[in-house]
Amino acid sequence: MSIRILIVDDDQINSRILSQRLKKRGFAVTCVESGKECLETLLNDTPDLIMLDIVMPEMTGMQVLQYVRTVYSSIDIPIIMATSKDDVTDIVDSLKLGANDYLQKPVNIDIAEARINAQINAVRNYRDAMEKKEVESINNLIATYNHEINNPLTIAFGLVRKAKKEESLEYFDRIQDALKRVSNIVKEIERITAHTEEQVDHDKTRKIRIG
Repeated sequence: MSIRILIVDDDQINSRILSQRLKKRGFAVTCVESGKECLETLLNDTPDLIMLDIVMPEMTGMQVLQYVRTVYSSIDIPIIMATSKDDVTDIVDSLKLGANDYLQKPVNIDIAEARINAQINAVRNYRDAMEKKEVESINNLIATYNHEINNPLTIAFGLVRKAKKEESLEYFDRIQDALKRVSNIVKEIERITAHTEEQVDHDKTRKIRIG
């Protein structure tokens, strides 16, 4: 599936030209003309990347960036700022507020494509690393819980054999306690597994969208 980009720029001509060029390179592009429209769009949909103009009327790109970063991290939605000014202060401030990168206007399409792909690849690599770390953690938990299960099961089976041999009921309470411990461990494994599957499904959805 194509990488989905949201262009936020009050200059319709610039955004239309950039949109057409990006579409020719295989990106899916949506354009909005104000910070307010950008925030309204994010209420219903989450793009893979935002290209955000710094200088806009009513709500500046800096204000939009600051608001978006209160909800979405730089991994959730990478943001590339676009500016026609040579003011280093604006660029530095935007990076401090959580922008991932910046482009000078008029935007060079080759540079834009390279920087978009760099951000998408960074997100993909981060999520792959986190998924690998999650799998390693689960494997460690499984090994621990296997040990925790084996101990009470060994005790329970030993007591069952002893009870049969001696034809006595005095061991049943201890057997019941051991099996309850196993039951509690199994429930904990189910809880962790359910949470992990939910997280993996979410991550897979994001990964499908970004390639």
